[in-house]
Amino acid sequence: MIDARLRLLIAVCEYGTVTAAAEALYRSPSGVSKQLRELATELDLDLLERHGRRVRLTPAGQRLVAHARKLNAQWEVALSDTTAAARQLCGPVVIGGFPTAIPSILTPALLRMRDQHQMLEPVIKEIYSSEVRTALESGTIDLGLFVADEPTSHIADSHVEVLSLLDDPIDLLVPEEHRFAAADQVRLEDAAQEEWVSGHAHQDAYIELLAATRAVGYAPRVTHHAQELTATTALVAAGLGIAAVPRIAMTVPHPRVVQVPLTGGQVPRRRILLALRRGSHNNPRIAAAVTAVQNISRTLTAATAG
Repeated sequence: MIDARLRLLIAVCEYGTVTAAAEALYRSPSGVSKQLRELATELDLDLLERHGRRVRLTPAGQRLVAHARKLNAQWEVALSDTTAAARQLCGPVVIGGFPTAIPSILTPALLRMRDQHQMLEPVIKEIYSSEVRTALESGTIDLGLFVADEPTSHIADSHVEVLSLLDDPIDLLVPEEHRFAAADQVRLEDAAQEEWVSGHAHQDAYIELLAATRAVGYAPRVTHHAQELTATTALVAAGLGIAAVPRIAMTVPHPRVVQVPLTGGQVPRRRILLALRRGSHNNPRIAAAVTAVQNISRTLTAATAG
């Protein structure tokens, strides 16, 4: 196993501060700082330098991180080869995912893994799409689900492999007494005069909604701002507006709202991908998790098609 302090150095490189790296790895900042000082002393190199309130890697530190990433990839290959010789899968595998993926994809995948491999220890961590690459690099997670968009467009690189999972259509969420509630499908352009519940301008829910409505000729009139699904559902149920929600998000139906599929040439959708460290795919533990997540995704695709 490579020196664990190299993972700490990679984490500081990714997160930009010792404190942020320590929080991500569930370590104390003082402990991380101490170990990095010890590493620098052993190597007789300056690895970090102060830059205002932050730290940045020295040229030597940057070069060491590049070598550490290569060592990580080689270690993943070695671990995969060694684990393949085991008779029964055991040990932890950590899967990260954004909030709406946890009930719909990751929870059933975890249950399936437990049924098939009793000694495997799958763990789920909530993590936002923009944090997946850093979490993989720092070793916080082994796999990460994320939504493909501009902030995540560069996740795939020489150190991270990306697999396609599914396309998740966006539906309308309306109060049960709404004029759309009895419809089998609704065109997005027919909702041009509606009041909307959506996120703030910088949040994913609003950005996705704005792009979709602009494509059919209008901007949504957002009267209430909520990104979290429970808050959005409560506002819609109270008759305070309609919302756009991912199809897989509504795993638990609410008694006072109706989810209506959109139709037409501009049906918004989310592309959901799976990322893992390059070299780890042949690790039987990782492979079992990938297979479980892919199988649940295929089931969801079939169940939500239409």
